[in-house]
Amino acid sequence: MKFQKTLFAVALLGLTGAVANVHAATTSASFQVTATVIKSCNISTSPIAFGNYDPTSTTAVLAQGSVSAKCTKGTPVTVALDQGLNKSSGSTATTPARQMVSGTSLLPYDIYTTSGGTTEWGNATASEPSAQTSISVNTALVFPTYGSLPAGTDVPAGNYTDTVTASLVF
Repeated sequence: MKFQKTLFAVALLGLTGAVANVHAATTSASFQVTATVIKSCNISTSPIAFGNYDPTSTTAVLAQGSVSAKCTKGTPVTVALDQGLNKSSGSTATTPARQMVSGTSLLPYDIYTTSGGTTEWGNATASEPSAQTSISVNTALVFPTYGSLPAGTDVPAGNYTDTVTASLVF
């Protein structure tokens, strides 16, 4: 009798397993995951701070700042600088004649694309530095700005300022 109960239990387990296998069917479907990566850039700047200027000196005063861009990987970037808020008459996009102001007094200055001071940095293709291409969104592209105050400018004492706007072209 014990043998028959055991045989019945084993047969029942086998039958239950077979039934379970019949009901354990699966099916599947696939779906796509998509995204569109856009060209994008963020810009930041550091000022050109000349410090003290002695108009009796025979030496130009030099200072450096920068424009930085963090862009989508592979994005070519150029930087254009406008003529500032106090441009003199005759100033152009290619050859800006920038001036700082203190009250009604004006102090001319230049911003160059290279430390040698040969190309005035403007907002026309001919006066912008060469394009750089982003290698990573985590690595900033840095465009140094080289400022120069000419020696011997006849201006009264005061605090002179100007605002130049940098624009990324990408």
